[in-house]
Amino acid sequence: MDDITWLPDGEHWLQVKEGKLWKIEARTGRAVSQFVDPKKLMLSLTNLPEIDYKKLPKELAVPRYTFDPTFKAILIHHDKSHYIAFRDGKNGCKLGECEIPTFSPDGELLAFVRGGNLWVAEVANGNPMQLTYDGGKNDILNGKADWIYEEEIFHRKGQAYWWSPDSKQIAFLRFDDSEVPKFALTHNGELHSTVENISYPKPGDKNPTVQLGVVDVTEIQPKVKLLWPPEGAIARQKAGIDQVIISRVGWVPGKEPVPFAYIQDRKQSFLTMLKFTKAVRPEYYLHKTSQMWIDDPGEPHWLKDGSFLILLEHEGHKQICLFDKNGKFQHHVTAGDYDVKAITKIGGDVLAYFVCRTDGSTIDRHRFAGISRVNTPGKIPYSNEQSTKVTYSPNGEYALRQYLSDKGPSATWLHGEDPLRHVSRLLDSNPTYEREKYRFGKYERTKITTRDGFEMEAAITYPPDFHELNKYPIWMLTYGGPNAPTIKDGWAGGRVFEQILAAQGIVVVRVDPQSASGKGMVNTKVCYKQLGVKELQDLEDAVDWLAKKPWADTKRVGLSGHSFGGFLTAFALTHSKKFSAGIAGAPVTDWRLYDSIYTERYMGLPSENKEGYDKTSVIKAAKDLHGELLIVHGLVDDNVHAQNSLQLIAAMQKAGKDFEVMVYPDDRHGIAGLHYPQTMLKFIVRTMGVKR
Repeated sequence: MDDITWLPDGEHWLQVKEGKLWKIEARTGRAVSQFVDPKKLMLSLTNLPEIDYKKLPKELAVPRYTFDPTFKAILIHHDKSHYIAFRDGKNGCKLGECEIPTFSPDGELLAFVRGGNLWVAEVANGNPMQLTYDGGKNDILNGKADWIYEEEIFHRKGQAYWWSPDSKQIAFLRFDDSEVPKFALTHNGELHSTVENISYPKPGDKNPTVQLGVVDVTEIQPKVKLLWPPEGAIARQKAGIDQVIISRVGWVPGKEPVPFAYIQDRKQSFLTMLKFTKAVRPEYYLHKTSQMWIDDPGEPHWLKDGSFLILLEHEGHKQICLFDKNGKFQHHVTAGDYDVKAITKIGGDVLAYFVCRTDGSTIDRHRFAGISRVNTPGKIPYSNEQSTKVTYSPNGEYALRQYLSDKGPSATWLHGEDPLRHVSRLLDSNPTYEREKYRFGKYERTKITTRDGFEMEAAITYPPDFHELNKYPIWMLTYGGPNAPTIKDGWAGGRVFEQILAAQGIVVVRVDPQSASGKGMVNTKVCYKQLGVKELQDLEDAVDWLAKKPWADTKRVGLSGHSFGGFLTAFALTHSKKFSAGIAGAPVTDWRLYDSIYTERYMGLPSENKEGYDKTSVIKAAKDLHGELLIVHGLVDDNVHAQNSLQLIAAMQKAGKDFEVMVYPDDRHGIAGLHYPQTMLKFIVRTMGVKR
C-alpha cells in the first residue's frame, strides 16, 4: 500500500513496476500508460544553468517524484538546488537552494524556506518572492521549526507553515531562540574539530518564543500579520514567564478560510483551540484541562456545515467528539473502553475509524472498527474482522485494505465501497518463497498479568530446536516510552534480530509495560512524574512470570533497548537485581538532561518534582549497578546527548563499578551500519553463556 499514490479522479493510482511509474486503473489493475517519461523531464530541464547533464538522466530514471497537486509539475532536487520540471516537456525552471518546499493546493505556487525566511515562487516560471525578512539572524526562524519543535511537536518534520485551502494565504510560526540555551556538539572526523551549537532547552529552561503569523501571497507586496500571542505577552515569554506551546496550526475551511491553532502551557496540562477571524481578538473554540497532560488531538475533521470532529480524552480513552461551528460541544460520537486512533473516512453523516481495544482481543493500532453516524452518540460494537490498515480513494469509491498477520507479510486487497460495483481483488500477497528454505523459531503472543492486575502484552520467540526440558537464557527487548507499544499485529519484517538470537539458543521476550501499551490515558498515566518506576515493576513481573516456566534460566536474564529503552535498561540494572546483563543504547540517564517539552509533559518541572527526578535518575543510582552493562552512544547525538552516558560513566567510575562502552564518533541518535547490531550480538552471546 505504501507504494501506491492515488490520482485525484479516484479511479486510478500511480505505482512503480519494473523501474517505471505507471498509471493503473484501480478497478481492473490494468496499466493504462507510463505516467512519467524521463526523456520529457530532460527536455523540460534543457539549457538550465548548473545542471550536470551526465548525472541527471540517472536521477530522473528513479521513479520517486514529488508532484504538485495537479500532477503536472515535478519538483527535482539536483546538486543542492531545486528545479521544477513538467511532465509534458515544457520549459522548466531553477529555484535554487530550498528547504521544506511545498506546493500550494492549486499547484500554482511553491512555498519554501531559505536562510530562515519564508518564500514563495511561481511554479510556471520560478519567479521568487520573499515573504519574511528577519529570519536567519539573532536566532530567528520563519516557517521552519527549531530543534525542539521539530522533534517533539512536528514529529521530526521541519515544516512550520501551512497553505490555506484556497492557496491565497500561508500561516506560519516565527521562532525566536535567542533566550534558549545552546548545546555544543563536537565533530572530530577531520584534522580540526568543529562545533555545532543547537538551541536545546532542558527541563525548566526557557523555551523558544513562538508567534503565529499569516501572510497573503496574492498581494503585490505581501505583509506579515502576527496573530498571536498578543504583543504584551512576547516580552514575558522571552523572560521565561507564562511560556506557551503552539502545538498545531491549520485552517478552518470555507469561502474565506481562517487559521486556527492549539495553544498549550509548557507542561501541556491545558489545550485551547483558537480561531483567528478578522476580529480584533481570536475566538475560543474549545478549552480542555488535565491533572496530568493533554496529547495533541490531531487535525480536526471539518464537516460541511462548519461543525467538526476531534479526538479528545473521555473517561480515560480517546473518543470522537462533535463540536458545532461555534466550537460548542455537542456529544461523544463514540464511547467505550477503547481508544479511537484515527478517523479514516467521512461521507455525509457517516464515518469510519480505527480503534485500539483494551479487552485483550487485539493490540494493533490499526484495528478497523466499522461505521458510525456523526449524529448518533453511543457505544459502537467492535468489528470481528482481521486487523487491517485501510486507505480510501479520493472519491471514496474504493478501499485499500492491508490485512496484517504475525505469520507473514501483509496481503493487500482492493474493495469497492459501492456494493453495486462488486470490486474485490487481491493486489499483493507478498509471498516469501526464499524464506521457506530456512528453519525459524516459533513466535507466539501472550499476556502477562502484572502485580496490579494489568494484562501486559508480550511476545516470545523460541529457539528452532526448543524443548521444555532444557534450560534457556532469556533476553528481553523493550522500549517502554509513554504510549509507544512495540508489539503490534503484523509480520515486522520477520523479526530478524529476535530470530538471530533464538538461533543462538536464547529465548527472546518482548514486553510493553502498561504505560507503553497504547491502550489509552487510563493506562499511560501510571508513568506520570515517575518515568521508569512503574515500567521497571512491569518488567520485573515479566521475569517472575517467566521464572515459573520449567525451561527458564532466570540467572541469565538480559535486557536491551535504545533511547527510552536505553534509559529503561540502565534504570533496571541500577534499580533491580533481576537482570544479569543489559545494553543501554543512547540512554537518558537523568531526566534533567533531556529536552523540556517531552520531559515536562510526563515529569513536570524539576522545581516542582525534585523527588520524581531524583528517584528516576540512573546517575544518582550508579553505585547500585548490578550485572554487566554495555553503554552505546553516538557522540554527535543531537537528541539524547552523549552527555547522558558520559555523566553516568563518571558516576560509575567514581563508585568503582565495572562496565563496557561503545561509542560511534560520527553518529547521531540513530546509529547506522552493522557494527552496532554485531556488537550487541557478541555481548548477548557472551553474557548469556551460549556458543555461537
